[in-house]
Amino acid sequence: MSVLDPDVEALVNAGRLRRLDLIRFDLPGKTVGYHRGGRPYTYNGLTYLPNRFLQMGSMSSAVGVAVSTRTIVFSNIPVASPDDAVAQIESYNYQNAPVIIAHLAGDPDTDQVVGVLASSIYEIDQVRFNEGAVSGSERSLTLSIDLQPPGRSARGSTGVKRSIAEQQFDNLATDTGLEYVATNATIPEEWGQVSR
Repeated sequence: MSVLDPDVEALVNAGRLRRLDLIRFDLPGKTVGYHRGGRPYTYNGLTYLPNRFLQMGSMSSAVGVAVSTRTIVFSNIPVASPDDAVAQIESYNYQNAPVIIAHLAGDPDTDQVVGVLASSIYEIDQVRFNEGAVSGSERSLTLSIDLQPPGRSARGSTGVKRSIAEQQFDNLATDTGLEYVATNATIPEEWGQVSR
């Protein structure tokens, strides 16, 4: 049984399709998307900016409790565009912000998107700026973003108190399981003789 849309499955079975890779960042206060094409592309109401990310990233993992990490690389940092949130990522509270990487299937004859091949959700773990070699009087700068699967269970125990919003994001939107758990009990201390 396939979970693909029948139109996408037909393209896959025919062996003729175009793939469009999209990446979406849901930073606090700003949602921005990127793709590898030459001009802006609008999908599901979001305009994806062109020519910004170099690599879809490789996965690295280890045996045991280590979390799988995917690293994506962006070029041309910084830029002057105020809409380019990745170039100004340090001005956002990006830690654990959701990132969605989607692969769309398109018809090669019409260049129309038919449906979604695959989609993965991650959270930003860390951001690194990498300096390139000097060319003339300029130096290129790339940005590497490490992504990890969402949820505290994937990241392991952090020792940080978990919020209700984070619990609902990972489990169920109506989950109120942490509503009373975060309250510490108070135990009265009694000194001297206690009359009961």
